[in-house]
Amino acid sequence: MSPSRALGLALVIFGVEACASGGGSHEMDWGGVPHKARAAADSIYAMLARETRLTPHRSRGEVNSIFRFCARPAARIHFAWRADRPGLDPFAIVDRELPRMGWKLDEATRADGPDGTVYAFTRGKLLCVVEGRWDGGLDDDSTAVIDPGRSLLVDVASADPCKDEGPRH
Repeated sequence: MSPSRALGLALVIFGVEACASGGGSHEMDWGGVPHKARAAADSIYAMLARETRLTPHRSRGEVNSIFRFCARPAARIHFAWRADRPGLDPFAIVDRELPRMGWKLDEATRADGPDGTVYAFTRGKLLCVVEGRWDGGLDDDSTAVIDPGRSLLVDVASADPCKDEGPRH
């Protein structure tokens, strides 16, 4: 193995290990996000880094409006990959690992379409919204070149109802 390849491999391994350690939310400005949601997001971040061998990004997000009718700050984990990378299915990893971490899939929340998916898990008073985005192509153009890029957003927030939120129809 060449020295530059060995160095690159060592940096990748160290980077994944640093991510897998959780990294702590103290480095991320997740202002307005409850402590328990930040801690849960740190655990999910570490799991995704370990299982995908990718480096997710952290930011402050908002829960998808189909889940809450008010602004709901969330600890966001985001990463992107290419669909042509063999053996990588982050959605399968999330679906397998979150229940092992005590999260319960809310079957009623699933929405799927040609360009993405969104669904949620709950754990106690926490909500974890999983959103995937990709190029689904055009229904009327079979010659269109599909972009192999994919992205996954995981937002962790309080599951408390919004103030003045009435029943949803």
